Amino acid sequence: MKKKLSLILLFILSVLLISEWIYPFAELTELSTASWIILFITLSLASFFTHLRYYWTIPLHIVMIYVVAGIYYAKDGIFSGQWFSSFFQITFSGFSDMVQFRPSDISMDFIVIVFLIALWLLSYITTYSILRKQRIMSVLILTVSYLAVINTFTDYNSSWAIVRTVLEGFLLLHLALTSRIATPNRLNGNSLKRNGIIYHAFILFLLAVFVFSSLILPKKAPIWPDPVPVIRNALGINTTRTVGYSEDDTELGGAVKKDNATVFKARTDNGHYWRVESKRIYTGVGWANEKSTELQQFSSGDNFPIQLSEETAGEAKTAEISFEASSEYVPYPYGTQAINSAVDTFNANLTTEKITPTNTIKNYTIELKTPVYNIETMQKADFSTLPDSFVSKYTQTPSELPKRVATLANKITKDADSIYDKTKAIESYLSASGEFTYSTDDAKETPNGADYVDQFLFETKIGYCDNFSTSMVVMLRTLGIPTRWAKGYTPGEGEKDAKGDKATYTITNNNAHSWPEVFFPGTGWVPFEPTATFSNPENFQEPTTETANKPDTPNESSSEASKPDTTEKAPDQTDGSSSTGETKQAEQAKTDKANNPLKIPSWIWWIPVGLIVAIIAAAVIFRRRIRSYLLLRTLKKNPIFSKTYIKLLKSLASYGYIRQSSETLRQFSARVDTELGTNNFSKLTKIHESNIYSLTSEERNVTTDEVNLFIQIITLLTK
Repeated sequence: MKKKLSLILLFILSVLLISEWIYPFAELTELSTASWIILFITLSLASFFTHLRYYWTIPLHIVMIYVVAGIYYAKDGIFSGQWFSSFFQITFSGFSDMVQFRPSDISMDFIVIVFLIALWLLSYITTYSILRKQRIMSVLILTVSYLAVINTFTDYNSSWAIVRTVLEGFLLLHLALTSRIATPNRLNGNSLKRNGIIYHAFILFLLAVFVFSSLILPKKAPIWPDPVPVIRNALGINTTRTVGYSEDDTELGGAVKKDNATVFKARTDNGHYWRVESKRIYTGVGWANEKSTELQQFSSGDNFPIQLSEETAGEAKTAEISFEASSEYVPYPYGTQAINSAVDTFNANLTTEKITPTNTIKNYTIELKTPVYNIETMQKADFSTLPDSFVSKYTQTPSELPKRVATLANKITKDADSIYDKTKAIESYLSASGEFTYSTDDAKETPNGADYVDQFLFETKIGYCDNFSTSMVVMLRTLGIPTRWAKGYTPGEGEKDAKGDKATYTITNNNAHSWPEVFFPGTGWVPFEPTATFSNPENFQEPTTETANKPDTPNESSSEASKPDTTEKAPDQTDGSSSTGETKQAEQAKTDKANNPLKIPSWIWWIPVGLIVAIIAAAVIFRRRIRSYLLLRTLKKNPIFSKTYIKLLKSLASYGYIRQSSETLRQFSARVDTELGTNNFSKLTKIHESNIYSLTSEERNVTTDEVNLFIQIITLLTK
């Protein structure tokens, strides 16, 4: 009887102990109640305490996870076909995001499923520690550590949770110790049986005294400073920035989260770059702030003190700006002539060209004209007229900049005839060559000692506007072309007015953007767009009679990248007509559904999806052997030598033998042979090079001896 009572007490205390894991999780994830998860761990512990076999506990836990997750997230009930298919979809996509290290994409319902799996394992560990080992210290330490981390890095207050955990832990330790002492053949077993009640009462009394004393006695304030900021930086916790305008660009790099919050709205004739400021000192990791600045004060309606373009055309137009909340800076488009606002006084920073109101501003109107970007004028621009001090100022690069950045810039522009053509060549290389990928999620931090531009151009080749624009500025500067870094916002999403003469553009934090500006004598500072998938909203035109009368229409001979609103836009440059298209698609979907009387359960489609996922997973896991097998199959068909050699290079790469950009083929083959302990790859490389540089252009098939060399290399790889 006493043994059963002890077992029941151990079970109850185990439920209470593991429940301490649930309360903070339920609060932080905003679950409606923690009761269902507590019921889950109660049944889980009961299955282990009653010694159910694994072929009963595993199906039981899977069903319980499905039911509990469904209680929280199934809209049509846990027995609906929709939840059945959704459960597997959530699980598959969640594990996919985990494997691909995309934590920001993981959904909350999948986090609940993973938490339930973790509780399943914790229940087993707790039961094993109590019933088999008669020890609970490991689980107690794990629980206290969990609560300490939650208390430190979240808003959840774990003070009372830790007090409860310590009480429950000590009681579990006491009962586990009692169970060990009471076992047969222990010297103190008979003594414990005689004085059991006194022994238990004394322990409970001591616990009560300790807890009461800890609550009423005064507590000293912390001596050490808050270590959380240091730990966060060291571990990279919550270091992902949110996209949006920021003055601090001293350290660029790393992923950024999207933010759809509206910054301001602009009612204007067409889209513009909304310029905020420019920067000129590149440090290797970002853009330094100017130590000395020149300020000029001007009033509403005065001539705009910052003239970016030397020539404008057409009649003056207006743009009406309205911020969601009062702003401390004033975005303005190219061609701005004046600012009109109830705020009478503004400050112009002539060094960074940033405009700020005396206090804050919410609404203002801009007068602007169309800046003239004449391609022929820029192609014939005489850069020798520029002062040496100006050129030196805007061609600055850090002394530690790797030489291969300048080498790449010279290689890209070797066939260009003018400064303008060189600029367009580098712009096209970054935006349209296919070498680089735009992504805010997968951008990498700059390692210590590395250069931000060099890492992007030669290592990661993935990033967002800051990577692309900074790289173009630095490459142009290595060619002696005066360039600087500008930042602000892209045009945003426009919606035409009822009359159709203007459109209202919504600019969100996602529209925060950076781009390079190049100075052309006779034209001024000209914006370019190197960021992949983005388009330049400014007009580049030939100065012909036909286009002179149409300043807002780009000339057909201008480059494809400079035509506004014609190329595919980035995720934060949404086309204004998309909502209409989505509405039509939704209406069409409803019509199709009404015309189709045969309803197939949605979960049926997950069977082929599951097979496809399994096949893809197998292909990824066994991709090396698959590639080697395919290469061996190719050798049996008497293939062409050059193509077979290239396939071997790809197969080597899949095994980690990757040729560096600085290595010749012979150096690479020698390195591979050294690691494999053979010289077969060097032999094949010499044959490959002799075939390339031979006078005959005719490709030949692999000989028998060469087949043996290929097979020996593949055999060594697959060992």
